[in-house]
Amino acid sequence: MKKLILTAVLIFVFLCNLYPQSGWQIQTPPASQWYVTVYFINENTGWIANHDDLLKTTNKGVNWIVLSNNFAMDVSDIQFMNELTGYVVGSTAGIRKTTNGGLNWIFASCPECNNSDDFMQIQFLDENTGYAIGDWRIFKSTNAGLNWEPLDISSGVFRGQFFNLLTGWFAGQGRFTKTTNGGVNWVQNIFFTNSFTTDLFFVNLNTGWIVSYSGEIFKTTNGGDNWSLQYKDSTIRFNDIVFTTNNTGWAIAENSISGNNGIVLKTTNAGLNWFSQQVPGTGYFEIFMLNSNEGWLAGDYLLHTTDGGGSVGIKKIISEIPSAFSLEQNYPNPFNPTTKIQFKVSSSKFVKLVVLDILGKEVATLVNESLQPGIYEVSFNAEGLSSGIYFYRLQTNNYKETKRMVLIK
Repeated sequence: MKKLILTAVLIFVFLCNLYPQSGWQIQTPPASQWYVTVYFINENTGWIANHDDLLKTTNKGVNWIVLSNNFAMDVSDIQFMNELTGYVVGSTAGIRKTTNGGLNWIFASCPECNNSDDFMQIQFLDENTGYAIGDWRIFKSTNAGLNWEPLDISSGVFRGQFFNLLTGWFAGQGRFTKTTNGGVNWVQNIFFTNSFTTDLFFVNLNTGWIVSYSGEIFKTTNGGDNWSLQYKDSTIRFNDIVFTTNNTGWAIAENSISGNNGIVLKTTNAGLNWFSQQVPGTGYFEIFMLNSNEGWLAGDYLLHTTDGGGSVGIKKIISEIPSAFSLEQNYPNPFNPTTKIQFKVSSSKFVKLVVLDILGKEVATLVNESLQPGIYEVSFNAEGLSSGIYFYRLQTNNYKETKRMVLIK
């Protein structure tokens, strides 16, 4: 009997690895405290921290080993350049470097750091140049993290991003700050929200997003000179935002009303629409996406996804198998600003549903994933688009159909 049970368990584990589960799944590292940061250098090798402990996996998070619990600081962020060289930052001006995958750590030299510098973020652009961002200050290293000097920045910053050696953006305390010469000079842009801005992410030199602690998502398309509000929910508090392509991104938050429940929002059309994904747990601090499919969430649990967190904005309304692929007329039509689109999937396929303007330019991606047979419905919100004629196209490797719809505002 025991052999039969063991065999069943092994088969179950094999099938779970062969056919990964959809959505966000809990992983169980040995140190089961609140995880504050996660970083993977490839699909197998990664590190997580829970303030005191740093843990490492070499098999996608199935197993973990504790590397160190003697940092003399609370760890806030991790970055590895390769499987050997990496950095951690944290409280009391803590900056540490490893050259053997995390087994041993070097204390960085930072004469002008003090115990009030609680670093929240580390970012290296190449093997020599890196930035440590903390409670209102930024420090820079040009010798692979061995020595650090402060940058002259008068505005308080919390988190940020350097896109290259010259251009970087930082947010915090309701402000936005930009440099175009590696941090020598800063353009102070007093932000237009009273809320604390918690994170930002740019996909190129022009296009980026900022999230705030009062449930706001802002977008810029001119490098931060102007911002537009894309999303607002005053009941949640955003902690992190990341994009893997120009269209696909995630923002994570806590629910400030109902017990800090964890919230993950995903967009596949550059922030025009944001849809919720189901996650267990009470809150998450950081999201790390290796690509548009595989990623991890650090917080109440460590969560892992192999399909981008599952479907968003799409629901299967009938499970029966249709006789053929087909695309229905949207309803209502004309519409303002939302409409629904139904389509039929007759066999397991990778399906793409996009919206095109009258010139044929793709303005929204509504579906871009593998689907099982059934009848599906997806909502489309054209809030940011102008009135006019649009087309929506359903496509697989051997099927394509396009229909026309009209937006009237």
